[in-house]
Amino acid sequence: MIFEYLLERFKDEDLKKVFALSLLYGLAVGLVFGLLYGLAFSLVYGLVLGLVLGFVLGFAHFINFFAFLGLASLISHYPNPLPLWVFFVIIFILIEVFFWSDKQKPKKNQNKITFTLLKKGEALLETIMILGYANLIRLGIEKISKFQNWDVILRWVGYIGAGIIILIMGLGIIYLYIKLNSLKYRK
Repeated sequence: MIFEYLLERFKDEDLKKVFALSLLYGLAVGLVFGLLYGLAFSLVYGLVLGLVLGFVLGFAHFINFFAFLGLASLISHYPNPLPLWVFFVIIFILIEVFFWSDKQKPKKNQNKITFTLLKKGEALLETIMILGYANLIRLGIEKISKFQNWDVILRWVGYIGAGIIILIMGLGIIYLYIKLNSLKYRK
């Protein structure tokens, strides 16, 4: 309707062609720039958001994976000298320590029993994580103490250390060479 009105207003054929060409040119430029801007903005925004979310979720998954791996190792490789009732007392004490050290308070309209259950659940998960990590460390120390081929590892550490020292010395010599040559420009 608007285009028909505008075309009726133009009496000359050349003006109609100019109007049609300018309309097509405006649509094409608007479409191209709109698509390019939308694509660039969407790609950058999507990439940044994907990287941030991927890092956060991956890091959280990594921590939880090793916490529950520690729990699984605790179940499968329970320390024999420790009686089971002592283990449960330690769990109970750790839960209470984590619960009472939490400074968060319930909101005014929040149910205090639900809030307490949530905080006790968080304390239980933290306790499982701490005990699982401690058991993984205990198992790692046992494996290291039984290891026999320390000569090979020490030799490789020596090779790597010597390589790093040689690399640092080479970079230092190059730096001094360039620094001494730059003294030419002081005059």
